[in-house]
Amino acid sequence: MKVENSRPQLEFTSENAESAGCQEALKAVPETQVRKTLSAILESPPFHASAQSRELLKYIVGQTLANHLDMLKERMIGAHVFGRRMDYATSDDPIVRARVAEVRKRLALYYQKARDESVRISIPSGSFKAVFEWADQNQVQAQTVLHPRLESIHPAVDLNLSSTLPEVSGKEPQPISSNLRRRGWWIVFAASVATLVFAFVRYSPSPGARAFNQFWSPILDNSHTTLIYVGGNAVYQLSPSYLAAYYRDHPRSQTEEMGFESYIPLPPGTKIDAQDLYPAKDTFVTIGDVAAITKIEALLVHRDRQFSIRYGGDLTYGDLRESPTILIGAHNNSWTLSMMENLRYVFDGPSSVVDRSDSRRRWSASAGFTEDYAIVSRILNSKTGSTVIAAAGVGYAGTQSAAEFLTNPQSISALVKLLPKGWEKKNIQIVLHTSVTNQLPGAPDIVATYCW
Repeated sequence: MKVENSRPQLEFTSENAESAGCQEALKAVPETQVRKTLSAILESPPFHASAQSRELLKYIVGQTLANHLDMLKERMIGAHVFGRRMDYATSDDPIVRARVAEVRKRLALYYQKARDESVRISIPSGSFKAVFEWADQNQVQAQTVLHPRLESIHPAVDLNLSSTLPEVSGKEPQPISSNLRRRGWWIVFAASVATLVFAFVRYSPSPGARAFNQFWSPILDNSHTTLIYVGGNAVYQLSPSYLAAYYRDHPRSQTEEMGFESYIPLPPGTKIDAQDLYPAKDTFVTIGDVAAITKIEALLVHRDRQFSIRYGGDLTYGDLRESPTILIGAHNNSWTLSMMENLRYVFDGPSSVVDRSDSRRRWSASAGFTEDYAIVSRILNSKTGSTVIAAAGVGYAGTQSAAEFLTNPQSISALVKLLPKGWEKKNIQIVLHTSVTNQLPGAPDIVATYCW
């Protein structure tokens, strides 16, 4: 058909513009299909070996399906999936960003193998919300963009309009499609570069996170199971016969009748026969040690590290040779005192820390332990030949404060600023101070460091 001066009227109708396949692809994916696909993904090889990735993907998909967008913010995910406090500093602890990036990689690996999967679950970059779409939707949408409504143009219309274009002397007009392709490639290239820059800035660990990872790398990068060891406190208990004799003359309360342990009043001058006292060996630990173990355990769980907790006499020299070890406590832990006895900072008596290179430098806990001290040691090649990290306080509050220091990225970031270059591959000792209020330690202060 020859095009006259008047432009033909081309009809664009929605019925002709979108094919039935495109309409089907753009429909929302039913929740049942999403959950079916999610189950298949969680059982697939890319996810089967990572419990943390499975939990994170289940959480994101579940909250997205429930339309709980407030629960898909970084801080909320950190608290509900990784056990972080609600006020933790996301800038210093990028665990959510790092793990979501890992989940994206695992999803890509899954769909490389599962090419026949009808539903695609993805987490777009820059978002923590999941997207559900039919597997062929991207292709249909791309065709719609590149060829908009071509089917609606009447077949009798000749789309070759070159005969109506004025000739330009000396230049051959370039095909429109070639220009569009060239421009498209530049757009794709620019978008790729922008995506890479965004991903690098957003998902690269902060300096504080890098320092934290480097400090803990001898433990976290070790393939062996990590041992966590705490000794038993020296505690004597009253014998059952002594307690029975006491309660014959003193009525029990209702809770005591049910077995509740309470203190027996011992007025000055009270005499107790030796047979009425017996040592409770390898039985009791302080609340500070328990709090410290909980902190260390949470760190290892978040990093997918295998660990074993040992108490009392359940640890041998051979165990220490085979595995990296974290020692909790000092005066109730003979292994801590043995491993640290030749280091620069050591415990001196029941209430003090001393600098062996200068005995005038001494730090002592106050009466009643309202001021406490602790030593944190990271020994890469200890007496056993393996890595040992110790969180040991003069009192129980010092031990708890030492563990909080060790597991806080901000504290480690502040520490490394005081250390010499190359500290990552050296041994480190830190002396900490903490104030204790209502038996709870405050934020620890660094009072001395040594790196060799």
